[in-house]
Amino acid sequence: MPSPRLALTRTYLAPPEPAPESAPGGGELPGVADVRPEVEVTSEETHYDTSDLALAAAGASVRRQTAERTSPAPRGWVLELPGRGPRTHEVRQALGRAVRTAPAALQRLTWAAARGRSLGPVLELSTSARQRDLLDAEGDVVARLTTRQVQARALAPEDSSPQTWAEWQVEVVDGRRDLLDAVTDAWEALGAEESDRTAQLRAVLDGPDDEDGLDAVSVDDSAGGVVLARLAQDVGWLLSQDPLARIDAPDAVRALRVAARRLRHVLATTAPLFTEGATEDLRAELAWITDVTTPVRDLDVLAEKLLEDLDEEAAGHTAGTGTGDPAVVADRVRVVLTERAAAAHAAVLEALDSQRYRDLVAALEAFVADPPTVKAARREARKVLLPLVADAHRAARDAYRDVDLDTDLEIDHDVDHVTAGDADALVRLRDAVAAARDAAGVVAPKVGEAAEEYVDVLKELLDLLDEHAGTVLAREFLAGLVEEFGSGAFVLGRLHALEEVRSAVAFHDVEEAWDAANRKKLRKFLK
Repeated sequence: MPSPRLALTRTYLAPPEPAPESAPGGGELPGVADVRPEVEVTSEETHYDTSDLALAAAGASVRRQTAERTSPAPRGWVLELPGRGPRTHEVRQALGRAVRTAPAALQRLTWAAARGRSLGPVLELSTSARQRDLLDAEGDVVARLTTRQVQARALAPEDSSPQTWAEWQVEVVDGRRDLLDAVTDAWEALGAEESDRTAQLRAVLDGPDDEDGLDAVSVDDSAGGVVLARLAQDVGWLLSQDPLARIDAPDAVRALRVAARRLRHVLATTAPLFTEGATEDLRAELAWITDVTTPVRDLDVLAEKLLEDLDEEAAGHTAGTGTGDPAVVADRVRVVLTERAAAAHAAVLEALDSQRYRDLVAALEAFVADPPTVKAARREARKVLLPLVADAHRAARDAYRDVDLDTDLEIDHDVDHVTAGDADALVRLRDAVAAARDAAGVVAPKVGEAAEEYVDVLKELLDLLDEHAGTVLAREFLAGLVEEFGSGAFVLGRLHALEEVRSAVAFHDVEEAWDAANRKKLRKFLK
């Protein structure tokens, strides 16, 4: 699998003349001590897409990039995927001989947008650029400023006229958002406007805007309109995370899992708006995706909880105590987590490449495009949806009553896992509270601050339940390593004890958090 590269990038259309010949740095820049000499770069790109420009519509691009042999511009295939905010994710692959269609590996990564259709050449783009690298006090590159003159021409029809424009781009490394903002603030002061490269290329291709996609579902005041708008949004979010999850971009699998779980909750809560049984198969398949992606989430949680504590143990360790070297234990735990994460991600990839997943995506889109609604869906949203949110809250209240908060935490050495009251009851409570939160999130745009406050309070309760669940997960993981870690087991035991304390604090704070979430005043908007 090609490896992804993460960068913080922003591109601006250069202001009208007179504009600087090179993208200006903006004067004093945080962390910048020197500037390398300017380098000229020329490149030729062929962009590949489906016949209806599905990749461009999704904000992604696949391009075959060549350059003059004397140019430092990289040669090869590039897949660019939009991340959060200014982040972009790039996957590069050697040039090879293929020219009629994109490599299979890149087509696989763009399945969510292209739906398996072949990617062919649609546009040629030539750039003549000047690059300057900004250096810190140690001489390391912290940012690159690029001025480009761009000429683009659609490949169909053959007599298409080229279009040209000038743009400035800043790319920073190591998450230097302060530097990114300083540069772009200076550019905006000069009259530059942030560029939407997707819109630029679509203008060249003269493709019609797609008004029939999921985002085009109309939002009206009916219950069905509100619910379908939310479902469409979450389906779109799930599909946007698909390529990022495939390259294992940070938090992408977790985000895909959140979208699947939220879809399942919303479909369950709003089932009365649709014909009987219409949502059951979808909910079952969404539960499957949630289960497949859960191990990745769990391992992320373990890494977040344990590695910092292990590093602190190593920093405070005194040699010769006979308790095992915490630094060695930390390295071994990292190895275990890395190996398990690789296996978990492989399972996610297998699921995303399966026909079962493709059928689920098709079914979700068909449901949103042609929903099997009943009469209740045509009624005013508040009148129909608020009682459903109230039902979801009552389900959470019933789940809470099944949790014995007076139970002491203890370790069951016989089965080698941690028990905390009725573990199943806690899982049911967590799911019920999340369902109530997601249900309220659907109607919040129509209700306003009262519903938003309710959602926020439920989030606080969920944070506690997640913290407790994370400590249980961590203790089970640590207990499972004791036998193979030998003398390092002492270090694991110290971490285990720390997780017990955190578990106790979270567990016994649940009651107070539930009381806050269950206040009648908070739920007044449901009346």
